[in-house]
Amino acid sequence: MIFNLNLVSRCNRIFNSQLRCIVQSSFARTNKSNKNANLPFKVTRTPSGNLAVYTKIRAHGTVQYTVVRHIYGDIQAMKEQLRILCESPVRERVGSLEVQGIHVKKIKKWLVACGFASA
Repeated sequence: MIFNLNLVSRCNRIFNSQLRCIVQSSFARTNKSNKNANLPFKVTRTPSGNLAVYTKIRAHGTVQYTVVRHIYGDIQAMKEQLRILCESPVRERVGSLEVQGIHVKKIKKWLVACGFASA
């Protein structure tokens, strides 16, 4: 039998993406804690179950900042909390906040303490 290679590769891509979604959803962490119920903002996880806190480095390493995504609710309150926590300027972007400097570990630890990342 001769198979069309494009059809076979397309089927494999569809199957692998569906399998990836199933695996990601089965291993995704759920927030069972109710600690963050009184906070005016919410930080959700990515589809793979991780917190959306990233480092961006621009201009050949001279400009470094941390990006926090998946924020819902009162962005200004979250911005003020991050400014106090990191002791750095925080810039508001569409759908994210940028903190000057590299503060990924500090922000993730703080989010866990707030109850957004309990496994």
